[in-house]
Amino acid sequence: MDIRFLTTGRVPEAARASAETAVRAALAETDASTVSVQGTLTLSPDQTLPRPALAQASVTLDGRSLRVQAAAPTVDEAIALLQDRLSVRVAYLRAS
Repeated sequence: MDIRFLTTGRVPEAARASAETAVRAALAETDASTVSVQGTLTLSPDQTLPRPALAQASVTLDGRSLRVQAAAPTVDEAIALLQDRLSVRVAYLRAS
C-alpha cells in the first residue's frame, strides 16, 4: 500500500503519520490488491477561519478512484473526519 501525504502550512510532522494511520484503518476492510493514496494536509495561516485545517485524499483501489476531503478547526479533527468519510466510501464500493 503506497500512501503519501504532503503538507502545507504549519502542519505538525506527527499529523502526517496520523493521517497515514487513519487511511490504513479506513482501508483495512478492502480486498483490493493495488492501493495508492495521495493526500494533502493543509493548515491555513488565517486562524480566524472556522475550519482552517483541511485533509484531502485521492485513493485508487484496483483502478477505481475515490476522493475525500474534510475541513475542521484542527488538523487532528480533519484527519478523523477524513477517516470516517473514506470508510463510508470504501464500504459503498464494496457493496456495489
